[in-house]
Amino acid sequence: MLGDFQYRHLPALFTAAAQCWGTIWPIVNGSTASVMLHYGLPKRITDVPETWPVWQAGGARTACLGILMFVFYAQRRYDTLDTFLIVIGSYLGFVDCIILSKQGLASAGVFRLLGSLVFASLGAIGFTQGPAS
Repeated sequence: MLGDFQYRHLPALFTAAAQCWGTIWPIVNGSTASVMLHYGLPKRITDVPETWPVWQAGGARTACLGILMFVFYAQRRYDTLDTFLIVIGSYLGFVDCIILSKQGLASAGVFRLLGSLVFASLGAIGFTQGPAS
């Protein structure tokens, strides 16, 4: 899978790993509340066990995005990875910003949005696939 690795692949691989690790970890180690806290949600939400299955179900769906990114990387479909960066970077960054802002964490939400837009921009310029031959 890494036989054709180039440094320009790092943003896509990082995004794929982040989508998988952050969403699979709470299921594996049973510490959903700590992952939710790390995301930025307040304790009044993370300390309610009834919220954990909802978080885990959403996380499993997000992990599918990361797994698909790894599959497309193995298939050398770098243009598809750039599309993933655009969609994940713009949409999920926007959603994170709104969710965190509604929880009184506007600065964390804006930080997430700006960081995500960097990845979306890299996808938009075709960074993963590199210059056209």
